[in-house]
Amino acid sequence: MKTSLRFVVVLGLCLSFITGLWISAPTAVTEARGAAWSVVVYNNKDLAGGPIWSGASPNVSYTWGAGAPVINGQVTGAPVDNFSVRFSASAFFTAGNYRFTVQVDDGARLYIDGLLVINQWTTGTFRSFQYDFNFTADGNHNIVVEMFDSVGDASIIANWALAVGPPAPTATTTCTGVPWYAEFYNGLDLSGSVIYTTTFQPSGLSQNWAQGTPGGAVPADNWSARFTRTINVPTDLAAGQYKFYAKADDNFRFTVDATVIFDKWDSWGGDLQTADVTLLTGSHTLKFEYRERSVDASIFLTWTPGSAQCPVIAPDGSAGGGGGGTGGTPQPTGVTATVKVALLNLRSEPSLTGTILAKLNQGTTYPVVGRTADSQWAQLNVNGQLGWVSVQYVTFAGTFETVPVVGGGGGTGLPAPVQPPQTASATGVTQGNLRIRSGPSNGTAQLGVIPWGAAVDILGKDEGHTWYQVRYAGLTGWSFAPWIKLTSGNFDLLPYTDGSQPPFPPTNATEGVIIQAFGNVRIRTGPGLQFPKVARAVWGTRLQVLARSSNGQWYKVYYGGDVVGWTIRTWYKVVQGDINSVPVADQ
Repeated sequence: MKTSLRFVVVLGLCLSFITGLWISAPTAVTEARGAAWSVVVYNNKDLAGGPIWSGASPNVSYTWGAGAPVINGQVTGAPVDNFSVRFSASAFFTAGNYRFTVQVDDGARLYIDGLLVINQWTTGTFRSFQYDFNFTADGNHNIVVEMFDSVGDASIIANWALAVGPPAPTATTTCTGVPWYAEFYNGLDLSGSVIYTTTFQPSGLSQNWAQGTPGGAVPADNWSARFTRTINVPTDLAAGQYKFYAKADDNFRFTVDATVIFDKWDSWGGDLQTADVTLLTGSHTLKFEYRERSVDASIFLTWTPGSAQCPVIAPDGSAGGGGGGTGGTPQPTGVTATVKVALLNLRSEPSLTGTILAKLNQGTTYPVVGRTADSQWAQLNVNGQLGWVSVQYVTFAGTFETVPVVGGGGGTGLPAPVQPPQTASATGVTQGNLRIRSGPSNGTAQLGVIPWGAAVDILGKDEGHTWYQVRYAGLTGWSFAPWIKLTSGNFDLLPYTDGSQPPFPPTNATEGVIIQAFGNVRIRTGPGLQFPKVARAVWGTRLQVLARSSNGQWYKVYYGGDVVGWTIRTWYKVVQGDINSVPVADQ
């Protein structure tokens, strides 16, 4: 009896304890719970081999400057340059749309449950990237942040918050410049302790939280915030007069340096305010202070011309307006271009004689806003600046042919499409039922279908070596090359009939160290056979050498009049200068 009674008592205490846990557990979570990060540090830029240090960190928020990486107060033993770090965590998220922000110097990647959503693994100064991700159900998710430092300053900052406002720019958009730093307070008077901090992209401000919370411990109502950003004249934007536009629900005030531009701190701020501000040479601090009393919450600030904004925010709140000095507002097309060569010139006009506005790095992606009538040049929006690139050196996401023609004319400096030869250069047999199209792209019109096993005349090939121009049953068009087996002729001797010129003619280079090809040699995007081919140097081509690889097997060359690439040294001879005088580099 005593044993049975003791069992009942113990069972009752256990049930009470468990029930107490259930009662005290939170019934709802309105944000992602904080993560404890596992950290590994590598003595190279590629997260290669075994780590030299491992430990833990409460956050991803480190600015090491020119010093070696120190994690959570611990010396890692990594050098001041050429190191990489991986942060990994499992964090709980309630269902909803979250905005992830990564700031880095030099390169960074962000993975959510193994999905690569931010991929900016390139050298560069401090810059900010954002990505919106929707979690459809409550639960834990794996977050991985990776960074590397090449030389100079190093930093990595990563965070997230519920994103009720407009979508973040695509993560592939390279946004440079100092972002907004935001501090949030509990109460209406910017007083007491800061309860949440975050950053916003280096643009204007356009956030609509509706009846939600910006994140962290910020309540839905009765809070205030201060947003600050520093811009420099003439580094970030030219000296001159700018028109500022601002509004908010509920109250706001805006200052430039010590001058109050808009003051709606004690009155309704929902009507758009405008003011002209002159910015002279020097550093200027923009400060936007905000009060949220109840119900909806939103802020808005922009200026024209839209310099120092990435992306540019138009006065009507739409993205992409007011920048570039083009005299018009380019409309989004949904088509993007990714640079596929080591370095590509952005030019002021669609011509090799156009002024070079910027140099675009391999792997960077930009919106396409226009094209020439002959589709040989694409107009890009590069962080608010419009310019032109040759289509030979980019790959498109979306249908380039749907992009509007800008200016109505064709480009210059590139050949017009080549007319197909009257006689076949080769013949082949189809290995399946194969479409024949009007151009070397899946986005072009379908002219017909070639049946399995049909013999076709092959007239030429495209710059990417993936399409044949063919003739079949009275039709001349383009078909996918891997599905056609050559039965006569030589692939290397097929002419380029898409208007491109991948085998550049001799450049007659005369400056610096010059090499000459004694074969048809491929040009690649990097110093190795694993890198994509972008062109060929034909027999006799003279190229200027810019660098040589550390293993001595590859030359970095200037070729084709507009880009830089790598070529294997075996098929060249030095005809001018001392090859040992050029620097050693691997990128």
